[in-house]
Amino acid sequence: MDVLEPELVWINGRCYRFYESSAWKNMDTSAPYVEDEELVSSEDESDTDIEIVSCGTMFKHTFYVPTAFYANIIGAKGSTRKRLESETGTTIEVPRKGKVADIAILGRDRKAIISARHRIDLLIEDVRKKKRYTHFLSIPLNKQEIIDNFNSFKTDVLEKYAKSTRNIDESLFQTASKLHITIGMLKLFDDNEKKQAFDVLNDCKEKVIKPILEESEPLKIQLRGVECMNDDPTEVKVLFAKISQNDKLQKLVDETVNHFVDFGLMKKERENVKLHATLMNVSFKDDHSSRFKEKIDATEIFKDHKETLFGEITLNQIDISELGTASKNNYYKSIGSITI
Repeated sequence: MDVLEPELVWINGRCYRFYESSAWKNMDTSAPYVEDEELVSSEDESDTDIEIVSCGTMFKHTFYVPTAFYANIIGAKGSTRKRLESETGTTIEVPRKGKVADIAILGRDRKAIISARHRIDLLIEDVRKKKRYTHFLSIPLNKQEIIDNFNSFKTDVLEKYAKSTRNIDESLFQTASKLHITIGMLKLFDDNEKKQAFDVLNDCKEKVIKPILEESEPLKIQLRGVECMNDDPTEVKVLFAKISQNDKLQKLVDETVNHFVDFGLMKKERENVKLHATLMNVSFKDDHSSRFKEKIDATEIFKDHKETLFGEITLNQIDISELGTASKNNYYKSIGSITI
């Protein structure tokens, strides 16, 4: 990270300049931070950001944190919590394992409590960045026409190239019933965060999706032809069905992502969402080591299926799907879904 241009991190409406250090990465201590003075003009203003109450001769602040982060706040043998307490002059109470409750910070003055809270916020933000995604916002493509055409594509590729082309086998292919378009990735670690995501999706439906769809006829999504993420067809890790040019769909998914970003539930990876439906991916392979090393030569597949029509659907549903799961209809389990 460039120390002259540190990352700006927004947490609970406040902006921090985040200087990542090796100590922070090892989770031995909290990261140093500097509040953005242009955005936080006075200590009086920062006092209003969190609720601090009198507790006898002390002050107390309580706040919610998913249990998945408790261990990171405590640290090995309590080292992280002890250091936070020592550096801020506070006492930090973390619920015992298996108990769901708020974290409490006690201190003799408000400034110490605010300092401890900010350090914990930054610690959690850093840990969250390193955790794997748990869910994703998806448009299901499990219409029978698309499933049948995908299976025909799969059969054709395996019959022609499984024996003659390196690394091509059945394990590369997506499960037909799980074909989808990914709108954006999510990290949701407990029921509270899942509920928040579903609430945001419903809010997005009313404020973003409905106004866009009211402008035109029902939105059709057509899958035609194949493509890869890189420019070299001989070194392919992901092969996908292309989504025919659709400005309305592009606008809808881009603004949906922006809506989730505004609520702190997504990170914007690029200016526009790459619309695609994954058909083959080396990460699907059973051999874990192969997922990172292997690539396939898809040159002939591109020639054969340049204009293959996989099918068309009308957009009528968006799901919050859980990674690595399957429902009764063999699509991903949904923790929330909207109909359009």
